[in-house]
Amino acid sequence: MKVREYFISCDWGTSNFRLRVVATSNLKIIAEHKTNQGIKTLFEQYTAQKTKKQSAFFAEYLTSQISQLPEEHRNHMVVTAGMASSNIGLFEMEYANFPLQANGDNLKWKYLKVNTHLEVLLISGAKTETGMMRGEEIQAIGLNDQLASYNEGILLLPGTHSKHLAYHNATFIDLKNFMTGELFEVLSQKSILSNSIEVKSTKFEAEPFIEGVTLGLKGLLSTSLFSVRARHILQNKAKESNYYFLSGLLIGDEIKYLKNTDKTIFLAAPDPVYSLYKIALNQIIAKDNLILLDGASLERALLMGQKKILQHYDN
Repeated sequence: MKVREYFISCDWGTSNFRLRVVATSNLKIIAEHKTNQGIKTLFEQYTAQKTKKQSAFFAEYLTSQISQLPEEHRNHMVVTAGMASSNIGLFEMEYANFPLQANGDNLKWKYLKVNTHLEVLLISGAKTETGMMRGEEIQAIGLNDQLASYNEGILLLPGTHSKHLAYHNATFIDLKNFMTGELFEVLSQKSILSNSIEVKSTKFEAEPFIEGVTLGLKGLLSTSLFSVRARHILQNKAKESNYYFLSGLLIGDEIKYLKNTDKTIFLAAPDPVYSLYKIALNQIIAKDNLILLDGASLERALLMGQKKILQHYDN
């Protein structure tokens, strides 16, 4: 079958929305359009009105945003990623089950004809008995080229809800979810610790961060949390210092189970979390066992994953 020259990558997350026109052959981005109308905000707007059904409401928004792309690129197939297939999105789909083939063979997708000119390929997300993800499974599939030469390993995808994917023989066999990013947000903004945490600049403070990582690696998260306040009140530590101390504490707790592993660890993330996790992992993982994939690699992985799903659909 003839390969499509272009497709439209739709990354529809909880907080943001992004469209990119992509050349299929080399994944070159031809045009881009983004807004802050993520699924959460748009769903709130949908529930506030009573005239349109959910799928029609979201389809109308998608159509309006595609009209912002160059006219000659508005009719390509749209390949989604993220929350578009959730129960608060365009069309709810069941999760695919682990294990996942690293080439995307057993992911679920659904073709939607939104209107005369708009075709959408919706991707499902993936789940185990205790974990789930929407969007990261496409990144993982897109990263398979980097993982393929290794028999097994663990892929770390940090974020608001971090994902750790166990990899073996070209298959993602298990998934662990961690609420690290959300815990940091809640503790630093909504708890009693909020008065002891502040960030005024982007200057990284290594000493309190590594101090926090060390405690987290020891499994001392719960007993160390209140020390954020004690550091401020009793030790006169700056609030900015506590920002990095708490970051290190939570990240250390997330990765503590990797202390004794001999498996290859793959870290894929954008800055600033890329740099923080890299420093934390360097405390416990030998250099030869740590493969680092930065934000640019992750961006390309999303497009590669969407391309693979589109090729499966076309074939």
